[in-house]
Amino acid sequence: MTSKLITSAVSSNGKKTTDELGKSIRKLHADYDRQLKNAKTRGKLRQVFQKHKRDHQALLKKHLKTEEMTIKKLGNILDQEN
Repeated sequence: MTSKLITSAVSSNGKKTTDELGKSIRKLHADYDRQLKNAKTRGKLRQVFQKHKRDHQALLKKHLKTEEMTIKKLGNILDQEN
């Protein structure tokens, strides 16, 4: 049986992180598209892509860290219930 604490922790954290993630991704891609349009050389295109790739990796790392914190919080709730 799932406790109310777990249900509320998962639903509130999940909603918050996906909303923030969506906004971050939209901004990241808007910047990426703008930079691609302004690129004049093949080297600049590659440079823009590499920056975009690093930005994605940093965003993913941040997102996974947030999810890991949620898991730890849920583990603590389960420990308290038992």
